[in-house]
Amino acid sequence: MNKLLTLTPLAVAIGSSLVAPSAVASEETNSTSSATETIQVFGHQYEGYAEHMPQSGTKTDVEWLDVPQAVSVVTKTEMQDRGAVRLVDALDGVAGVNNTLGEGSRDQFMIRGFDSLNDMYRDGLRDDGTLQSYRSLANVERVEIVKGPAGALYGRGSAGGIINLVTKRANGENFTHVNGSVGSNNQYVGQVDSSMAFTDKVNGRINLEYRQADSYVDHVDSNDFFIAPTIRVLPADGHTIDIDVEYAHQELVPYRGVPSKNGKPVDLPVSTYFGGTNDYQESDSLRIAVDYEWHLNDQWVWNNRAAFNHIELEQKGTRQGKVTGNEVSQTVNNFGYDPRTTTTLQSELVWETRDNQLMVGADFNQIDIDLTLASDKTLPPQNIYDPVVGPTTDPGFKPFRDNTTTTTGLYVQDVYTWGDLSLIGNVRYDSMELEQQKAGSDKEKLDDDKVSYRAGLVYRINSDTSVYASLARSWQLPYAGIYINPKLAEFFHTDLKEVGAKAYLLDNALMLNAALFQIDQEQPQTNVDGDVIDKIEVRHQGIELEARGQITKQWDISVGYSYLDAEDKATGKKPNDVSDHLFSLWSTYQLDDNWRLGGGVKYVGDRYAGNDEAVALGDYTTVDLMAAYTTGRHKIQANAYNILDEKYILGATNGTSGLNQIGYGAPAEFMLSYGYQF
Repeated sequence: MNKLLTLTPLAVAIGSSLVAPSAVASEETNSTSSATETIQVFGHQYEGYAEHMPQSGTKTDVEWLDVPQAVSVVTKTEMQDRGAVRLVDALDGVAGVNNTLGEGSRDQFMIRGFDSLNDMYRDGLRDDGTLQSYRSLANVERVEIVKGPAGALYGRGSAGGIINLVTKRANGENFTHVNGSVGSNNQYVGQVDSSMAFTDKVNGRINLEYRQADSYVDHVDSNDFFIAPTIRVLPADGHTIDIDVEYAHQELVPYRGVPSKNGKPVDLPVSTYFGGTNDYQESDSLRIAVDYEWHLNDQWVWNNRAAFNHIELEQKGTRQGKVTGNEVSQTVNNFGYDPRTTTTLQSELVWETRDNQLMVGADFNQIDIDLTLASDKTLPPQNIYDPVVGPTTDPGFKPFRDNTTTTTGLYVQDVYTWGDLSLIGNVRYDSMELEQQKAGSDKEKLDDDKVSYRAGLVYRINSDTSVYASLARSWQLPYAGIYINPKLAEFFHTDLKEVGAKAYLLDNALMLNAALFQIDQEQPQTNVDGDVIDKIEVRHQGIELEARGQITKQWDISVGYSYLDAEDKATGKKPNDVSDHLFSLWSTYQLDDNWRLGGGVKYVGDRYAGNDEAVALGDYTTVDLMAAYTTGRHKIQANAYNILDEKYILGATNGTSGLNQIGYGAPAEFMLSYGYQF
């Protein structure tokens, strides 16, 4: 805990907006760019690619140097430079994080080799509202990634880590930003970000986005609309109320890649489509959230949050099955949410003195799923080298299963600082209840309780350098605990051992992080009848190196490398779609008052589809470029992606079906944007 902390997280958000390249025009035309401007925040200079005060590692005001776990932050400035529209566009530069092929076209990230599909959060609350979709960045201020098990703070799951989206707030500024983009594959994006102060005590802000695009894959397209109004009310000194609403409508055609044969993906043009021409996905999601923060005095802060998510979704999807000879079987598998709702309540009380910070919290999370499902397995097979694409049968959306998952958690965190030494301890107790009823069957129930923990030690070598060590345990159920397979209905745990070092360089402008970790997870093993007969153990161990910030006042950089040795302890085989090596470099340079140039490279090492290394996916390297010109209130930016037009495999969906659902990545693409600030 840094005893010099005096500003609130709001100051960080304001500071971020002030240094972003798209900030007010008067800043853009100064003798040095906005990226060179500095603000003194928490005793350090806040820069465009550096965030010294992430909230996700402790949920409190603990400086990055004093968090005993690796935490990465993708700032608004970096997302703008990358031309990022969706979350999947923003995370290329994070050490230990890789994007892969989501089942039915959705966000699907691997953190330290573990699937993080169910480890997504928004403002510290579990985010299930857009589970089956690509998340928009229209209302995102920054993205924070905590590496390693984080169950002591966040509850079930989080084997590899968590991804927390921090939303934009109505902080009383008066501006309107509009942005329009056109790009490859008939992509069109329109965005509005407008903020104003209604009165001294009431502020408002609204973000809107419309996006439509075809795809590099035949028959695959998408159409999205997003709106997010927010209000901040300051009823009295020390009281802050944020009310957020997000609505998203998304239409897309699911992409499930190509089959494999003889241990390799079938070599086809990246545009090849194996689905039905009448496949589709349509969803409507609504999120309403309230955040009430009360500063009782200089020592006590009480924060209460509530969020409600409602999603209705239908997906008609044609999938590849088993390959026999030169033919692959196909099935239609329709599913939907009718609806899926999530209710989350959270209360946290923080007591801070000169040397100690104590947080006591409680949360409640309930997920209700009305699942519809219907299949047709009578489709004729397709030639793997020359698929004939047409409409497929539509079996409809029949009621299949109702699930309710209820989790109640109690947790404590204490941060004690003794000179240069900080001790951080977390303990969390969770009670979990699952209730399930399949159509035509009796109800099934499962309940249990678990304890998660984290113990961390941080030593400040000097004011700019620290070393740390951490032990942690999280737990979860198969299928993220959202439905019961009676034969797999048992909890399993994930353990973390991590040591690392963090440092500020170049007058605190550059942040460096090195982490050495080992993650052990037990998983249930079944026999041919599906009965649990044993537990298998997997071990993911490796090293992460990351640097974010400025090398000079004109030169921003984000670079990360990770080496991961992930294997089944018994067989030595790699898990599905996990690479040994990940490297990413992104950098921008402000040439003068007007011009900003940049680019980056990403390398993903060899991977396999399936959990027995059945299909080799190979490695790949992509290169991106950007250029931006700003004058007055105008900004023009061009982004080019995969400029060498490398043909590569993005990833494979998990499980045995993934062996024949292997997705190609995008070829060379571009995007041209124009922004104006009123």
